[in-house]
Amino acid sequence: MTDCPSSAGNSPVRVLVVDDQPGLAQTLALAVSRLGSGVTALSATSARQALEMAATDAVDILITDMVMPEMTGLELVERLQNHPGDRPAYIILMTAYEVPGLKETARRLNIRETIIKPFHPERINQLVAKALEGMTSFVEPALEGDPQSFTILIADDMQDNITLLSRYVRNEGFRYLTAFNGCEALQKTRVEMPDLILLDVNMPEMDGFAVLKEIRGDPATRHLPVIILTAARPHPNDIESGLIPGADDYITKPFDRRELLARIRTKLRLKEARDALMRRNRELAILPEIGRELSARLEVQEIGELGPAPDG
Repeated sequence: MTDCPSSAGNSPVRVLVVDDQPGLAQTLALAVSRLGSGVTALSATSARQALEMAATDAVDILITDMVMPEMTGLELVERLQNHPGDRPAYIILMTAYEVPGLKETARRLNIRETIIKPFHPERINQLVAKALEGMTSFVEPALEGDPQSFTILIADDMQDNITLLSRYVRNEGFRYLTAFNGCEALQKTRVEMPDLILLDVNMPEMDGFAVLKEIRGDPATRHLPVIILTAARPHPNDIESGLIPGADDYITKPFDRRELLARIRTKLRLKEARDALMRRNRELAILPEIGRELSARLEVQEIGELGPAPDG
């Protein structure tokens, strides 16, 4: 079996198996965990327990039984789909029955695979491996620097979004600041000079576009990478008037955790390279001055070694 790679600086793919039969849930989670060190597999025995676990740390791949007491697997999926940031990237539904209309419901809820019980655990591994292949486009190489050396400013007027995004970046090891309106975001940008800004569009006092215009108009901050957060895919006119005026990237709500973190790492790696180039250019710029100073010192030293001029 091929081991799934896990890069430093990248969090493992979190797989959650939900089934009201504890033995089956644990067996499937154990089987999935054997896919490699890049996968963390957990189990839950009820939909409510699964919701609590997803609220603590987002789930990338959800494997859930359909028929469970209190809350069905379909209700669980719908709850997760409607909660910003908790949407799994890939959902596998287990069922012992062929239910009329299930295919249409699965399509509506973005359930990628439906598997009929009983099945061998290896079949689940095959489906998870397939899901992992589709997620590799969001796996980025590690940053050169320690994540703790980077500060990210999160600007959004919604407390739920602030909480969610803070958890994402904190779990990756980044430091972060928060702002709840445009004016506060602009002030913290100028004072704290964060390494990257996550900027919501619709904020009170000053919207995200106005904040971005101010950031790009200030020589001290114009180089800072900015990722726009928007509730819907931007209209082409919005992209043209600014990819969005001067934004480095944008991402739509509800957020896909792995996509968001991949984009953050990409922009920070570009900033690392740009900062290194700027340091190098500054070093090169002062070389002529260093050369002139060194030449002057050598001339003084040579004159001193010659001694006083002989009397005429």
